[in-house]
Amino acid sequence: MKKLFTLFFVATISLSTSAQSNSLTGGFGLFNTKVRVQLEHGFADKMTTGANLSYYLVNWKGPRLEGFYRYYFADDNEKGAFFQAKAGVGFFSNVLDNLDGFVTTFEHGGETYDIFEKSTFTTVGGGIGFGYKYTASGGFVFETTLGFAVWSPPINNYTDEYQAYSELGYAFETVGYYLVGPGFPLDFQLKFGYSF
Repeated sequence: MKKLFTLFFVATISLSTSAQSNSLTGGFGLFNTKVRVQLEHGFADKMTTGANLSYYLVNWKGPRLEGFYRYYFADDNEKGAFFQAKAGVGFFSNVLDNLDGFVTTFEHGGETYDIFEKSTFTTVGGGIGFGYKYTASGGFVFETTLGFAVWSPPINNYTDEYQAYSELGYAFETVGYYLVGPGFPLDFQLKFGYSF
């Protein structure tokens, strides 16, 4: 996780030294609780690129770093409607990882299923969306984005017995990941910040 923060910090410094237009915004998510920091750098009148660093705080805990590209429909990348495409990677701890030890087994009908190999997993994915950005004359930034994203499930930490366990209808780890976790396909963001 320290590497992600270092990478985000280096990107912030390097992009701000070649400033055409930059903005730093932040927000939080209530549905799947997280905090988010975004750096956006304009490199043409209608185009920007940047990165989102989100940290999820409940159930699936951990950071996700997403790079994005935006195309603004107006002639100014400081305000107006835009199209966005993004891709990224996340590093999460499992929903069942707790302070008393990592839960690796599940019992049902007298059988014990060993379902997890490790307590952490990596996810990759991306998405598209549309949004609107407003920059006031004093530099205050407000933006909102609505889109669709697809993220890989946490299957790389399941054992072979997970298939039998999930056929019983108890695959709430993966289902929950897509309903209330970082895999939720609806991407809605509301952020405030400053342009410099």
